[in-house]
Amino acid sequence: MKGPLVLDTHAWVWYLASPEVLPKGLVRTLDEARAREALYISAITPWEVAVLAQKGRVAFSLEPRRWLEEALRVRGIGVVPLDAGVALEAAYLDLPHPDPADRFILATALRLGAVLVTKDERLRRYARARSLWG
Repeated sequence: MKGPLVLDTHAWVWYLASPEVLPKGLVRTLDEARAREALYISAITPWEVAVLAQKGRVAFSLEPRRWLEEALRVRGIGVVPLDAGVALEAAYLDLPHPDPADRFILATALRLGAVLVTKDERLRRYARARSLWG
């Protein structure tokens, strides 16, 4: 797949911590995008992971902050900053999805013209977004 890919939070965590839970073809696609430096996460994603870890909804082999610091150093995965354009895009999405992190991640993909990698059916059904899973 050509062009940039933006990982939803679960896709980023699974890709780095448990790639075996991802569809095999998807792992290959992500590896290829990473090699081209066309794989991204939103800057909100590490925050969402930290919040989920604090609530006990995700666990890592390392202390969560250390895992995040190491994950953010993985080569080939860029972090897209939150800027006013992404914030406005997120605010005006025609999406009955209250999760602010998901809205920012979707808005990031839209602003980049990227494909969103997500298992979340609510995000995958969004008309303006291109998405990928499996």
